[in-house]
Amino acid sequence: MSGPLVGRVAVVSGSGRGIGRHVVLKLAQLGARVVVNVKRGVEEAEETLGMVSSLGGEGFIIQSDVSSEEGARHLIHEAARQLGAVDILVNNAGLGIATPIENVDEKLWDKQLNVNLRSAFFTSKYASPYMKERRWGRIVNVTSVAGLVGMKHLVPYSAAKAGIIGLTKALASELSEHGITVNAVAAGLVKTKMGMSLVEYIGRQSGAGEDPELMISRWERMHTLLGKLPTEEEVASLIAYLTTPEAGSITGQVFVIDSGWTIAESKNYMDWLRY
Repeated sequence: MSGPLVGRVAVVSGSGRGIGRHVVLKLAQLGARVVVNVKRGVEEAEETLGMVSSLGGEGFIIQSDVSSEEGARHLIHEAARQLGAVDILVNNAGLGIATPIENVDEKLWDKQLNVNLRSAFFTSKYASPYMKERRWGRIVNVTSVAGLVGMKHLVPYSAAKAGIIGLTKALASELSEHGITVNAVAAGLVKTKMGMSLVEYIGRQSGAGEDPELMISRWERMHTLLGKLPTEEEVASLIAYLTTPEAGSITGQVFVIDSGWTIAESKNYMDWLRY
């Protein structure tokens, strides 16, 4: 393999499927040796690794629950043991469970905060010493537009994703002197398993009973500027760019990829007479 990331080791949490899988493939195409991480779903991880191999890339699977400190530590230390370094960390593990606030108990709150925010902190904590040794590193945290605007029935998820934005900026400040950049990518609705579960939840709440694909079509027309959702591959391409040497002067930033969802009112306000 050739590319700008040859000689680099990349760890992507939650990468058995969805955006994480596409990130792994992009990084492998750029020449990095990759670590595929799952909590469960080893078959999905093996499928991802097979795709890496078909590209001529090299990688390993590390099964670990990064929502705990021990699981995050294990992922990073085992990656370094197997591949000799950790140069790139993409914190992609995520969980969003839609429900009204009155249904959120301590267990559900902790579960979403741990998977989304706790994991990103502890993997970054344990990866940063390896990056400091080489005076080079890239951390990309996957957040969400929910962390920017907040979303009804997604209070814990929105809080966790907002926390990732604060974490990104604080880590960027602390690690910059060691040649490490830290950025975040805030995705809008994407047709992942999690994204589709949200669409189905909205359908149940509205009582519309519509086919999810039809609901997606309506969402694209009503809630985006471009009339389409961002794809997993597009999100992965943005993440991958931020790990390259070309992005060496970018740090502490949040990049939104949502087809204009968060500013859709800039168009929709003209349509108020239709409602």
